[in-house]
Amino acid sequence: MASETTESTGPATRGKFYTEDTQFIVFQAENVLHRVPRFALVEHSEMFRDMFQLPQPGQLGDGNGLGVSASGEGSSDENPIRIPECFTNFEFESLLEFIYPKEKSKTLNKKQLFAALRLALHWEMHNVISNIEDYTTRLNLTPKEKLLLGKKYKIQKLLEEGFFSFIDPVEYKPTLKDAEALGWDTIGQILLFE
Repeated sequence: MASETTESTGPATRGKFYTEDTQFIVFQAENVLHRVPRFALVEHSEMFRDMFQLPQPGQLGDGNGLGVSASGEGSSDENPIRIPECFTNFEFESLLEFIYPKEKSKTLNKKQLFAALRLALHWEMHNVISNIEDYTTRLNLTPKEKLLLGKKYKIQKLLEEGFFSFIDPVEYKPTLKDAEALGWDTIGQILLFE
């Protein structure tokens, strides 16, 4: 059986899975270190893209301004980029699991999605925010959860679904506990729509 081969002429070109970025960045969230590839952070966040373009003393790289300093912040375990203390390691790991999935079909649970969303909002990761919002509409949330989470994270779809569920008394009967959890301003808005 003869095998077919194709001969290439000229230099090889870079395919869609070729990346020039082989650099890793070290982060510290709470007291836990994470060493992750920089590419997804740069792809999803202008803040990270801008941060990594700033020249640092001793910068390594190919002259495109995207190198990492050999001694700069994020270059080693001794000099990590510190995640602000108002965020937890769980939130940071949830975001990393969302943008660097290890298993093809793995989806984050409700708690992880909203933890990841909190950091994505902080770092203005618009595509990540949009993808998480899409996931949240598939979650089995109560109308109260939809309203509370929609208000907290400014997710319009959840707010609308939550409001419509409360407006339709056949679908959901609000309780006094719901009113206390949602706040009387929200209950007032619901009553105006009824």
